[in-house]
Amino acid sequence: MNIIAWEEALQKAGIQTEYEDVLLGFREGFDQGIPPHRVPGGELFYTPPNHTSALLAESKIKESIGKEIAAGRMFGPYTYEQVSRKFEFFRANPLGAVINGDGSLRPINDLSFPHGRGDIPSVNSFVDADNFQTTWDDFNVVAKFLKDQKEPVLLALFDWEKAYRQIPTAPHQWPYLMVRDFEDRLLLDTRITFGGVAGCGSFGRPADAWKKIMMHKFDVLTIFRWVDDNLFIKRNDSPTLMADVVKRSDELGVKTNKEKYSSFLEEQKSVGFIWNGTEKTVRLPDNKLAKRIEQVQHFLEIGANSHTTRSTSLRGG
Repeated sequence: MNIIAWEEALQKAGIQTEYEDVLLGFREGFDQGIPPHRVPGGELFYTPPNHTSALLAESKIKESIGKEIAAGRMFGPYTYEQVSRKFEFFRANPLGAVINGDGSLRPINDLSFPHGRGDIPSVNSFVDADNFQTTWDDFNVVAKFLKDQKEPVLLALFDWEKAYRQIPTAPHQWPYLMVRDFEDRLLLDTRITFGGVAGCGSFGRPADAWKKIMMHKFDVLTIFRWVDDNLFIKRNDSPTLMADVVKRSDELGVKTNKEKYSSFLEEQKSVGFIWNGTEKTVRLPDNKLAKRIEQVQHFLEIGANSHTTRSTSLRGG
């Protein structure tokens, strides 16, 4: 991050005092709420094997690790002896993979492992989520805003590129956030990761500050944020261009996800729905709508058996 540019932008927006912790986090890393600790038995390290699911995404995980090392966000690989010379105690959290809604695999770092064992606490068990709160603009918030608008509006999208990986963690937290690779070597991870209780809050503070900086800088009605996705809304006669937003963001050091970025249009997809700024309407994307129709049709079939899981899925539970 360009800390000098951030400091100047926060000053101009009149919010430097409110977000002084963000500047400190960029300079010194964001504390993840993990206290100094060891596991019972006096071992020098605790490095459980990666989950079996990680093997399904091994090539993708290796590719991702390579990019992180090249970008200077991860360091290594190191031997256990090398890491032991640096840290009195360290632990790694198992890698795994989950299936996204589109069927693709997403690597995760399981900071809640081990599960259900009282003798060895997980990293997440130490962290108080109340200390890492953040803001969310959900469906109801966006819907109410659009409903209240008297004139047509235009909508645009901005998404942080690898959002969590742009946020540094405090060095004293690193011994508890190591990663074990597929060759039983160790990697030092210096960025927040999906799987940590503190992740949303650690990212949310800079993201909220960025949002307010952009609202001060540009002629927009508002910006809605859902994690790293930002929905910009402006009047039709506003001169604001998303290209200028990207340029300003680059000046701050915030990278843009070009695949999820979009210029101002009448319709945009956000928080899982398609919003129309002219008609003030909202609808499901076609693929989700087709899935819901298929689920309903099952209940309409004569003699069809319904199950609790199917009913829960239909109502969104």
